[in-house]
Amino acid sequence: MSKEQKTDESPQEEHVELGELNRVDDTRFNKTLEALIQESEDTRLHRMKQMRTRGFIAMNASIALIFIGIAAFGWFFLMEGKIIEGLIAIALSLAPSVLLYKWADLPLKKYVREHKEIFMPKLAKAINGLSFYPKRGVSSKILGKLAVLPAHDRYEAEDCFMGMYKGVKVIFSEARLYSKTYKTGQVFDGIFVLLETPADVIDGHTIVTANNKMVKAYSKTRWKTMQQVHIAPSDPKWDKFTIYSTKPDSAELIIGDRLLKELAEASEIFDNAPLTAVFFGNKYIFIMLPYDKDMFEASDIHVPVTTKQHATQCKKEIEQILEIVDVFDLYQPVKS
Repeated sequence: MSKEQKTDESPQEEHVELGELNRVDDTRFNKTLEALIQESEDTRLHRMKQMRTRGFIAMNASIALIFIGIAAFGWFFLMEGKIIEGLIAIALSLAPSVLLYKWADLPLKKYVREHKEIFMPKLAKAINGLSFYPKRGVSSKILGKLAVLPAHDRYEAEDCFMGMYKGVKVIFSEARLYSKTYKTGQVFDGIFVLLETPADVIDGHTIVTANNKMVKAYSKTRWKTMQQVHIAPSDPKWDKFTIYSTKPDSAELIIGDRLLKELAEASEIFDNAPLTAVFFGNKYIFIMLPYDKDMFEASDIHVPVTTKQHATQCKKEIEQILEIVDVFDLYQPVKS
């Protein structure tokens, strides 16, 4: 049993106010995105100029201080014969230089922070009305119930998008898992998605995966209480998933052509990553995709902002997730 490091809890546990997602017209999105990119570029140029100015000041001040330190060393060593005092003088002349260069780097740190605290929330709002949280993700309590994650002892989540769509809570974030026993340390780098329906509509625990390595590793261990479910889609392009469930009859009702199509298309959007989806806990759908691209970091401060491609890709990914929600009329709140 792997140990989970506690990260920020899911929105239902912290009562986070989530905005309602909507489909954004591409023309309107592109217009908003152009304005955001220009704003981000203006910020980058401002911080870059600050950093260059401070760097120039720090360099010249450091040179002057070093000359003073060398002169002081020469005086103490040659005139006074005191080498220890001379070395102290040089050390004292170097100390301010360290502080000066730290001061010169502050605009870079501000640029990175502003990207996450200002630009990304605005981008998230432009992408279907989402909210953005730099250090949140799917709750570690949820992860312990999935039976699909590799053994790990540390979980990190960042760049989290949240919202509501047709009553379904949507969480989408970058996620990484680490294990002390694994030679490289990292055992997963990719995307976690969690959908929470407003009512209990899922019976049993069902796993749908295109990861053949996972099937070989877990089919006779973690999944030994489950039965394999054979569902043949009408299009061979969608026939890439293996299905296991504790309730095979219920799984056959939930999983059909439309769902397999949307899952296959989601996999394609993420560079054909071996997608895994888990239906569990009466009202949860969890999706994991190995995907090692870090999409939402600030660009190099010396390079013009090139966020449009990443933002457009993110919009496609979010809308593909919403397509998965659209598959199920069951996800509407139960009417009394």
